[in-house]
Amino acid sequence: MFERYLAALEYPAEGGINIDDPKEFRNIILWLEDQKIRHYTIEDRANLRKTNSAAEWDPAYEKYKLDLKFPRNLQSKAEELTWLFLYAIKLEYSDNVDRYRPMTAARKLDEEKKATAAPEIKSTNPFDNIDFTSKDFEEGSRKLAEKLGVAYHPDHLVSLRASGRVISTMLNKDVLKEPIITGKPFPIDEGIGMGYEKDPDLEKAARILRLLQIQSLRKLQTAINETIVSVQNITADPRTDTTLGKVGK
Repeated sequence: MFERYLAALEYPAEGGINIDDPKEFRNIILWLEDQKIRHYTIEDRANLRKTNSAAEWDPAYEKYKLDLKFPRNLQSKAEELTWLFLYAIKLEYSDNVDRYRPMTAARKLDEEKKATAAPEIKSTNPFDNIDFTSKDFEEGSRKLAEKLGVAYHPDHLVSLRASGRVISTMLNKDVLKEPIITGKPFPIDEGIGMGYEKDPDLEKAARILRLLQIQSLRKLQTAINETIVSVQNITADPRTDTTLGKVGK
């Protein structure tokens, strides 16, 4: 029923959707808001993400319809979803008007014929077959972040990027070869001096930010030192052209 809308919006799932399945209906609404409409900030989409809880999701959806100013004469889920698809397509066109303006029906058919005539290339990259919006992937991203000690973020893709950064900087082969650092940890909870003594939590956060700044400056200084050494290696032993030498008058 919605195949053309799904294709126009490049929805990742194949075979259409079943809006009679409450969870599938909630997921398509969330996907449209996350990927195409973006009426809310990421934080404000928190209740729309609770697709497993009708008690929390349904009121959030009713508020969402009011905020988007759904027409009041819509009588069914199919009518509501049709309106939402058309609204998302309108936004997609507005954001990419230069791309779609020269597109005509004849040109579209011609491109489709060329696409079907071209040999099909199957990707061997397993990541191409992953649905990054699925609940299983979202749950896996959050579990990975929790295992690595990454702070919670309502957008699981942001958490996943943070997890990737932790793995690349702290769990790579070179780092794992280094000896484990022992000794007394830095007393982050002790002392004052950041100007937020009346708010211990803010004071602690300010000290953490200062330490991160110092770490960044040390990395910058290391890079500068390495650059200086590289330049000195080039200039320290210049070749001498003896033909330019002169003895006496």
